[in-house]
Amino acid sequence: MRELVAQYLSKNISRRGFVRKLMKTGLTLAAAEPIAESLETLVRAEGSTLSPDSVRIFEGTGGAALAEQLIASGVRYVFGNSASQDAEFYEALVDRPQLTYILGPHEGPGAAMAVGYVKASGKPAITMQAGVVGLCNAMGQMYNTFKEQIPLVFYSYKSDQTGRAGRDGHEEVPNQEHITTPLTKWSWLARRADMIPETVRRAFKVAWTPPYGPTYMTWHSDFINQRVRSEIIVHDRVDPRMRVRPNPTEVERAARLLIEAQMPVMMVGDEVYKTKAEDKAVKLAELLGMPVTQGSPRTAFTNYPQTHHHWMGQLPVARLSSLSFPEKPDVVINVGDKLMHEGSALIVPRNVKFIDLRIDHGSMGNVLSTDVPLVADVAYGLDDLMAAIEGMLTPALRQKIAERARRVQSFSEKARAARLLVRKNPDWDSSPIQHDRLSWEVGLFADPDAIIINEAGLSFDRGYEAFGARQVFGQMGAHLGSGVGISAGAKLARPQQQVICLVGDGSFLFGPTALWNMARLQLPVIIVVYNNHAYAGPHNRVVSAVPGGRMVETRRFFCDYLGKPDINIANIARGFGVDSEVVSNPVELQAALKRARHAEKEGKPYLVDAQVARTGVGWSDDPWVPTISADERKTKA
Repeated sequence: MRELVAQYLSKNISRRGFVRKLMKTGLTLAAAEPIAESLETLVRAEGSTLSPDSVRIFEGTGGAALAEQLIASGVRYVFGNSASQDAEFYEALVDRPQLTYILGPHEGPGAAMAVGYVKASGKPAITMQAGVVGLCNAMGQMYNTFKEQIPLVFYSYKSDQTGRAGRDGHEEVPNQEHITTPLTKWSWLARRADMIPETVRRAFKVAWTPPYGPTYMTWHSDFINQRVRSEIIVHDRVDPRMRVRPNPTEVERAARLLIEAQMPVMMVGDEVYKTKAEDKAVKLAELLGMPVTQGSPRTAFTNYPQTHHHWMGQLPVARLSSLSFPEKPDVVINVGDKLMHEGSALIVPRNVKFIDLRIDHGSMGNVLSTDVPLVADVAYGLDDLMAAIEGMLTPALRQKIAERARRVQSFSEKARAARLLVRKNPDWDSSPIQHDRLSWEVGLFADPDAIIINEAGLSFDRGYEAFGARQVFGQMGAHLGSGVGISAGAKLARPQQQVICLVGDGSFLFGPTALWNMARLQLPVIIVVYNNHAYAGPHNRVVSAVPGGRMVETRRFFCDYLGKPDINIANIARGFGVDSEVVSNPVELQAALKRARHAEKEGKPYLVDAQVARTGVGWSDDPWVPTISADERKTKA
C-alpha cells in the first residue's frame, strides 16, 4: 500500500489507475474512492512530486534517474566535460531546469570550478567526467579536495559495458573505482542500473558527513540507457546531520587547563570556517586573553580575522615553541586544524599541554600526544568550552587574563608593524613589479568583503598583510592549475561579492581553460597573474638544497625558466574571450586595476598580466636555455 501511494503522489500513475490497483488489493470501489479523494489535494499541490515522507518511486532511464536523485540531493550545478556515454542524462536535463550543466573544456579546471562553488556556497555539487580518461584529468582536484576535506562528489562511468566487461576493451581499466580509493572517503561501483539513485545518495551522504571529503561513484556505461524502477529520496531523509557535542568531562578538564595556564595559545584551522565558528574563536581568544596562530602552514580558508589584536600571524614552520612571543606557551589548544607536519619537528612539543578540539578524530593522537581530546563539531565545542570557562573564572583570574591580553595586544601591534615594513623595500617602485608591491596594491584595491583566491604561493604570502580581514581561499593540496577554476566557481556561488584570483604564471599555465567559462557565463572575476616567466618556487628550493653548487656557479638551471620565448598570458586570456593587459610597473598596475573595476561593473572578467621580478639567488639576466647546435641539426636532418 505504501508503495502504491508513493506512485500516485509522484504522478507515476493516474487517479483511475490508483483506484484500480487499490481494488486489486481487496478494497471495494466505495472504499477506494475516499482514499484517492483524501490524497487529491497533495497531487494537485504545485510542484508536489514527493510523498509526505519524501520518498517516491521513479520509472525511466538510468540517466533520468540520476538527474532525479541529484535534484533530490539538493544539487543545482553539474560541472562536467562532454561524455558521449551519458547521452540519456543530458536528455533528462532538457526537462529539468532545476539542474544547470556547466560545460568545461578540460576536466581539471572544471572540477576546480566545482570545488570553488562548494567552498563559497556550502552547497552540494557534482563533477562528471568521461570514463577513466576523464577521471585521470580530474584526479588532481580530487587530491586537493581530499587534503582540504571538501565534500565534492565525483562521477565517471566505466566505458566497458556489461556485455563486454573484462575483455580489455576501449578505455577499460580493471577495478576503476579502486584508483580513487586513497583520495576519497568512499568509492563505489553500482552493480545494477536501478542502484544508481541509491549510489548517488550514499555519495552525497558520506561526502557531507563530518569530517568532510570527496567521494567517487561509477557504473557500467550502458546502465544510463536501461529502464529502471527505483526509489528517489531527498537528502534530508538520509543525512545523519552529525553535529557532535564534546564529552562534558573532557570539557571541564580543558577549561581547567586553560584558566590555570600562564600563557595559553590557540591554533585555528579549517573546521572553524566550515562550522561558521569564526566569531566564537575570537570570543574564546578574548575570554582568555591568549594569542592566536595557525598550526598548519597551508589552509584552505581564512579561519581567524588577521586584523584582530590577538592574531600573531602564521606559525613558524619548525615548531610552536619557537613562537616569536616574549613567553613560551604552556598550554596549546587546537581548534579545527589538521596539524599537517611539514618536517620531523613536532608542531606542539611534548612538554606543552595539548588540547585537541575538532571532529576529525581519525588523526587525533597520530603524531601529537593529546592531554585533552575534544571530539566535536567545533562550533558546539567552543560553546561548551566557553560556558565551562565562564563558570570557573574568579575576579583574580579575570585580572590576570586582562594583563595577559594587554601584553598579547602590544606584541600583535609590533608584529603587524614589522610585517608592514615590506613597504620599505628599496625596489618598492621598481619595474618589473615587486611581488610585495603587487599584493599590496591588490589589497588596497579589493572590496572590503572580497573573496581572494590565492594560487600565488609565497609571492602572495609576503604581502598578505594588505588583505586584512578578507576571506582568502588558499591551497592546502597544492595541485597546480586550481586558482582560475576555483575563482569561477566561487563567483558562481556568490555573484554579489567581488572575487579576485591571484595566481603565479606557472600555476596559471596548468589550468587556464576556466577563463572560457567566465566569459561564457559572464562571471566578472578579476585575475591577477604574478608573471616572472619562471617557476621561482622550485628554483629557490633547488638552490637551497644544493647551496653553492654547480647550478649556481654555471647559471645552468634545468627546471625553472619559462622564458625564451616569454609566454604572453594576456594573449592566452584574449583567446578564451577575456579582456586583458600587460603591466610592468606600479603606475601601470593601478591604472589596470581601475579598468578591471570597470569591466567588473559590466559583468565581464578581466585579466592583468603583471610582470614581476624574480626573487631568490642564482638568477641571471640571461638564464641558460638548452639549444641545438648547427652541426646537431644537420645530423638530425
